[in-house]
Amino acid sequence: YSREEVHFMFLQKSLLIFQFDESELADHKEASETGINPYPIYAAVDKETLRKKSENFPGTWFEFTPHETGYTALGAFVSTKYFGSEFEKGKLKKQGKKKYICYLQGEYF
Repeated sequence: YSREEVHFMFLQKSLLIFQFDESELADHKEASETGINPYPIYAAVDKETLRKKSENFPGTWFEFTPHETGYTALGAFVSTKYFGSEFEKGKLKKQGKKKYICYLQGEYF
């Protein structure tokens, strides 16, 4: 790499690290529905399940979209606004705190 490329990469990383994105995943609905941005589908590996089970266990892969969050292979999804909430027998027991994009990136990506 040239000196300029290294400097640019450092500057770019610094800007990304110190920028706190307070938007929520649900905030991406409007931009994707109007065609401004492509529809975001984030996938992550549930490291707790991976460690306890195996990489082929259906509950290993976890997905986030502006509309739903959950396990594709298990067919278990909730509205993104309820992500982190507690449910009992399919009923909302306790609503969790809102999760910002920065939290999701740090926790899952």
